[in-house]
Amino acid sequence: MVFLAVQYPDSKVVIFDPDDGTAKVMDEIGVELPNLTIIPMSTNWKEFEEAYQEAKKVLVANDWFCIDMLGRVWDGSQDYYGEFVYGESPLDRLLMQRKQAGSVKFGGFDGLQDWTLIKRLHNTIIDDAVIRSVFNVMCTTSVKEYLPMEKVPQTGIQGIYASEFGIKPEGEKHNIYRFDTQAFMYRKKDNTYWFRLVRDRGRPVDIKLEHEITGRNFMEVYSEFRGL
Repeated sequence: MVFLAVQYPDSKVVIFDPDDGTAKVMDEIGVELPNLTIIPMSTNWKEFEEAYQEAKKVLVANDWFCIDMLGRVWDGSQDYYGEFVYGESPLDRLLMQRKQAGSVKFGGFDGLQDWTLIKRLHNTIIDDAVIRSVFNVMCTTSVKEYLPMEKVPQTGIQGIYASEFGIKPEGEKHNIYRFDTQAFMYRKKDNTYWFRLVRDRGRPVDIKLEHEITGRNFMEVYSEFRGL
């Protein structure tokens, strides 16, 4: 994400960073990028929401809004909802349910209404950024492997992630339908880095085609590949 500021010097780049990883990259690069703003992602949902609204005020078309570890936004919406409605975190609620009943509800929440409201809370930021805003959006997220007892999807983009890579992206499950361009990035045993395109709206995708990005960055390699 940092390299967006290098590749597009006339565009503003705002990165919400949950773990100081972006700052470490900046230290390694050793250069100052006046068009780059790094904002620590607060674990307090309201603070995160306010920081997003402030960032949105300065971003226009051709600028970039980025979130590192998108799954943290989904976690944060659940934490805020649990504490606001039940006065406890989802983890505390899970532990109490386990102690009292020997079993727990999905994620510690009971019924359709909880999850509907949590999704709406999450989407106040994500849908606003991805769907209703003029600036560009780039996000990363971690992935999980499917557990033996889980039902593995066979169709749609979830099925592609499952069948090709055996993984599911972390975060709210509909995020994989929001982003026009999606890539699975990985490291090989020889310590080289690669990606394969999973989705690229309006363009043909060969999901088997590997793109090496060792010593480079995603947007640089992707732009060359697409002739942008």
